[in-house]
Order: sequence, then C-alpha cells, then structure tokens
Amino acid sequence: MNKIPFGLKVKTLFSGKLVTMGLFVLFVPTIILMAFLPSVDFQDSKYDAESVSETKGVVLAVQETNSSLNGKRALKYKYEFYLEDARVTGESFGYEESIGVGDTVAVVYVKDELDISRINGTKNGAFGIDIISLLFVLIAPGFVIVSVPIYKKVMLLKTLKSGFKILPAKIQSEIKLPSFQIGNSKSFYRLQYSYEVSGSVYTKELYAIQDEYSMSRIRMSTMLVDSHNHTQAVVLEDLPIRMRDYIVEKSAMGTS
Repeated sequence: MNKIPFGLKVKTLFSGKLVTMGLFVLFVPTIILMAFLPSVDFQDSKYDAESVSETKGVVLAVQETNSSLNGKRALKYKYEFYLEDARVTGESFGYEESIGVGDTVAVVYVKDELDISRINGTKNGAFGIDIISLLFVLIAPGFVIVSVPIYKKVMLLKTLKSGFKILPAKIQSEIKLPSFQIGNSKSFYRLQYSYEVSGSVYTKELYAIQDEYSMSRIRMSTMLVDSHNHTQAVVLEDLPIRMRDYIVEKSAMGTS
C-alpha cells in the first residue's frame, strides 16, 4: 500500500470513545500534577540526622501562598541565619500562623548544601512528595485505558505497512452480554472469527460495544490479514470509518 497520510494515521490512533475517555482520565490528573509540582517538597529526603545541623534564625517575611491543604492556606516564611559571619537566607512553607516577622526560630540546614534549609517543623514545599504518588495512582487508569486500543492500532499500521490481504471470514461463536448495557441500545459482544490462508485456518476474537445495526455489519465483515504473519489480523468493519474506506479504496485500485 502507498504511504498512509500522516493525518489519517493520527486520526486512526486517537479515534474511538475508549481513547477519548482514557485521554480525559489521563490528562486531568496530569494537569493537576503539573500545577502541584512547583509546590512539592523534593528536598525532604536530604534531612537525615547525620547530614543536618541546627542554628537560630530570624523571620524576615511571612506571605500567604495560593496552595492550601484541608482548607488551610499554606504560608511561605522567609528567614535569615548566620554561619561563621556569613549571612544565609532561605524559604520554607508551613501552616503555622503563630510564626511572625522578627521571630527567632530554629533553622535546620543541610551541612554540605547551605542553600537547603527550613524552619524546624516546616517544609521546603507546601506539599509532601506523597501527593505525587497519589496523582500517579489517578493517572495510571487513564494510561491503561489509552494504551490498549492504541496498541491495537499501532499493530494495524504495522500490518498495513508490511502488506496485507483482505479475506472472507466466518463467525464461529458469538456471545452477547445483555446485562452489560450501554445506554438504551448498545451491548457488549464477544465474537470469534475464523479465516483461511494457504490452507491453514486461523481464529480471531473481537470484543465490541455496539448497537444491533452496527453488529449486523460486523458479522458480515471481511478480515484484514498480515501477508507475512497470518496470525495478525483485524476485522475490517471494526476499523475507524476513514481508515476502512481508505483501505477498501486502495485495495480496489490494486495498490496493496
């Protein structure tokens, strides 16, 4: 087949309600994650007992931030302390409203990295790093939902690139789960097809959520089979409409 247009490849990869739903589930927590990242404390692991020391410092400023936790606004504390007559400044975050400008506070600093310090009892970010783990847990389902259909479409594009045959297929079995209803008319189906290549019979399973009209077309569908790997096959009617029409048109022109 001639080179498939790039736009058609993209539309094929990202078409389908399952992909759309997966991208939504994936992107929403990802956007939230990106918003949280600047306020996450990535330095906490450096404050082990052997690496830090403590001194006295003075609070220079206290500012409200845009971050909040449990309805409480995070505060940013700016402070200074002196080590061997050298002035060191720092910032840390917390929710303690009793700390005010001019207060003397205990400052914990990393001995080998003086730019890393915090007022004792506060953090180097408004949120602990555990918030990232939580967001990744929310991102994972979206990644799985997107990956499965996109993987199948990547395999389809590989088949189209390496060469294919369009062959008749027969339905060996069909299972409908009426209890699994989508809306008023769509149901979940599991179909098993068989197709023959060079005297050998192969099988292909298809899982579909369709209405009865669409299923009537899928039941009569032909099979698109990889010319070099006959176990790699796709039910033609299960493809996105534009890709299916493109394949049928090019096949009719004898360019496959």
